[in-house]
Amino acid sequence: MDTLSDSFTIQVNGTPIAKAEPDAEDRLQATTGPDAAVFTLKDGRLQSGDRLLARATREDRSFLPKPVRWFKIGAEGDKLPVHPVTAHKEGSSYKIKFANAGLIAEDGNVLADLAGETPSEVVVKMV
Repeated sequence: MDTLSDSFTIQVNGTPIAKAEPDAEDRLQATTGPDAAVFTLKDGRLQSGDRLLARATREDRSFLPKPVRWFKIGAEGDKLPVHPVTAHKEGSSYKIKFANAGLIAEDGNVLADLAGETPSEVVVKMV
């Protein structure tokens, strides 16, 4: 599904995805940290405040993990160059997918694992 009715946080291996600072640059690499971002998912757009969390549509073509970035929402609006995000219900929680790739964290950076070879515990907590 591409829409969830409630707000939620996302944890990767027990640590939440951190908010982007209000004055942070556009397309900033997402990280994990103690100050959890609160998200909404609507029409394939994962939003927290005035930013989207997504994978860019233009990436290198390798199967290495891809950066998950914060994109500022501005005049471009729906035309931001990002892949859609989906949620799949699994038991009492949801799996979040970034263009069919799950999330991993390496050295505090949030990445999309295209190959699916690095299992991470990703928890979506409704708030």
